[in-house]
Amino acid sequence: MALYKTEAIVIGTRNWGDADKMVTFFTLERGVVEAAAFGCRRPRSPLSGSMQLFTHLEVQLLEGRRIDTVRHCLQLGHYKKLSEDLVAMAYGAFVAEFLREFMPAGTPEPRAFQGLLEILQAFEERHPRVTALAAVLQLMEFTGLQLRYEQCVHCGRAIEGEAAFSASEGGVLCKDCGQDVQMQPFSDELRRLMLRLRDMDWQSAQGFTISGRTLVQAESLILGYLQGMLGRPLKSLEFIQQLDS
Repeated sequence: MALYKTEAIVIGTRNWGDADKMVTFFTLERGVVEAAAFGCRRPRSPLSGSMQLFTHLEVQLLEGRRIDTVRHCLQLGHYKKLSEDLVAMAYGAFVAEFLREFMPAGTPEPRAFQGLLEILQAFEERHPRVTALAAVLQLMEFTGLQLRYEQCVHCGRAIEGEAAFSASEGGVLCKDCGQDVQMQPFSDELRRLMLRLRDMDWQSAQGFTISGRTLVQAESLILGYLQGMLGRPLKSLEFIQQLDS
């Protein structure tokens, strides 16, 4: 067994035993890693304040045959809204669940890791609902689940104006190709929104206006696609729905 050190973001925790936690990290060097944090629920544990969702850490882990163990950690960043604002917390949990379910375990994705740091900071400053949707659209590009909006997924023709969307086909079809496929309408306004969110520069302070109707359409399309791939509803949506009720 060997010790290794890596930069990490906590993307999941669950209580284990009387005083322990199982923690899921998205790490810079090893991708998604699950590890046991023994005793971290005890008030005097040096790990107690750091094994919280969305905490940015430098963590030392001990490799194990079945599961790794957290030995030490240094907190590098903490996101106030994601720990105190219920709305930001709910939409952040959606992003974290997406990573746990769809990001391949043990596969380093340094660009996705850096992107996640920018996304967590964006939750401090931007609309959480829009931030969460843009985050998932961007992170999908690293999972093999990415959808295509610019060209028809059948014939490759550039999409202009009204089109159709098919989850089973993996994106947008032009009118001609979409005639023989079970599909849903895909407006030019929706396509432009999806592209703008997917390509959003988190460093830019420039905002833009989104119609509520188009935002709902975009959310419905992505959630339907993800839940179809997962085979069950996303648990984080229950939290979001409770806040909306």
